[in-house]
Amino acid sequence: MFILKIYHGGFMVSLNEGGRIRKDKPEVADSSIMRSRQAIEDIVICNEFDFFCTFTFDPRKHDRYDIIRCQRFMNNWIRNCKNRHSPGLKYLIVPELHKDKAIHFHALLKDFKGTFKPSKIKQNGRDVLNIKNWRAGFSTAVKIDNIEAVSRYIRKYITKDMILLPGRKRYYCSNNLIRPKKSTNVSLKSFLSRKPFYHKKFNEFDYFIYHKQDEFIDNLESSAIIKP
Repeated sequence: MFILKIYHGGFMVSLNEGGRIRKDKPEVADSSIMRSRQAIEDIVICNEFDFFCTFTFDPRKHDRYDIIRCQRFMNNWIRNCKNRHSPGLKYLIVPELHKDKAIHFHALLKDFKGTFKPSKIKQNGRDVLNIKNWRAGFSTAVKIDNIEAVSRYIRKYITKDMILLPGRKRYYCSNNLIRPKKSTNVSLKSFLSRKPFYHKKFNEFDYFIYHKQDEFIDNLESSAIIKP
């Protein structure tokens, strides 16, 4: 079986035959975890997020162990940002627990028009900013320049031990995000245009994006996925 995904920058194919089975760690054997990880990858690839952010809660102001209440505050903050200065805000938010079980949130933001203030901190040579109107606790924002690294970083939080938000969600996101078009076991050539595609291996797994459609077809034929 193969799955063809059409992205705005090219196409990506997941191959599940010919020895190209994806090998994940035992904790991601759960199909729901796999789906969550794949959904996050799709979102990250399709949307050119601007910032990777972390939001924490000050124990003097909030009960950091009350997941529902903290999520509600996070949602209200997002809503206020959209109403006040960022109507086109796009976001992907993943919750995480500290070792003491206090909650914080990681988020990818695009088209955020709020105010940042500089800090004296650098992360891998990049300036770490603070988000001025996040008053619930501490915040950091780092400009994204490597989308693959961001995807790997976000994916690692999707494990069997992570918390489930209301509705058994491991993450939540805005409705205005771009998603890939997916087709399973269809005519691949019907999806290929004359526009050149780029060639890239993503995250060291069995996902490939080919620069030329001939290269793409040749690879599938040699793998016995499709016949000439």
